[in-house]
Amino acid sequence: MSSLRFKSFLVGGFLLAGMSASQAAVVIENGYVQAGVSDYGTLGSNGNTSPGILFDATGSGNYGNNDFLTPGTPFEGFYVTASGYSAGSNNDGSPSNFGTNAPTSTGATSATWTGTDGILSVTNAYSVSTGAGQTVIGITTTLTNMSGAALTSLQFLRTLDPDPDVNQYGSYATNNAVISADQACGTGTSSGQTICIYSNSGFTHEAGVSSAWTTTPANYLAGLNDGNGDYAIGLAFDLGTLDAGNSLTLTYSYNSAATLAQASATDVPEPATMLLLGAGFAGLGLARRRR
Repeated sequence: MSSLRFKSFLVGGFLLAGMSASQAAVVIENGYVQAGVSDYGTLGSNGNTSPGILFDATGSGNYGNNDFLTPGTPFEGFYVTASGYSAGSNNDGSPSNFGTNAPTSTGATSATWTGTDGILSVTNAYSVSTGAGQTVIGITTTLTNMSGAALTSLQFLRTLDPDPDVNQYGSYATNNAVISADQACGTGTSSGQTICIYSNSGFTHEAGVSSAWTTTPANYLAGLNDGNGDYAIGLAFDLGTLDAGNSLTLTYSYNSAATLAQASATDVPEPATMLLLGAGFAGLGLARRRR
């Protein structure tokens, strides 16, 4: 654990030692990536239990020990703010405003989780796919307003502190880059292994890098870019107003590869796109059979 991490969590009042999960994490994998889905609805296997997010560029399932998430103080989570409202969930359980619920496996490469704080219900669906050297953990997040009033100035943040080089090289530092409003990446300074957070959502959004591991979406939306170091990457969405009883859906992903160029490529189909393509091909086959 680096001193920066230790300070960050003492200031927040959280003591990670002694934390335990009451449920069991689900693992999703496809040979290139093996990732946990935690009881808190995030990636990871509850705290620093492996796997967090393991990567193997060969696709042989030999993931090694270079974990993007679990070294030191694991930090991967989602945070929501609105006028008069703030809540979040993190792999280490601090916070866990949306409850501790066992995720559901929906296949070897997919899982889903739902939690609520009585105001918002959050469902996160995860799926893994690989193409052109890039492995995508696609995430679909659905927010439902369970309260009796509209949530105004609604904003959402997904954030990760990537640490691919700790176990093998002993370094928490990453070379970080904000590629565009759509994407921010962290690259191991020795391994070159890279993970990016990416979205081409129609909602206003902004990717960034945070030295303080901020959990406030507005900070990212203001154009946060703190450069290289033991920092977090994140992607924030400005969602406007969500009326009582209504839902909205966000799509985004964590893209991993052996190099920054591969991980940040945006011409690789995301899981949702691949599913649509599959449905289209199935439809064409049915039409041919009918003819």
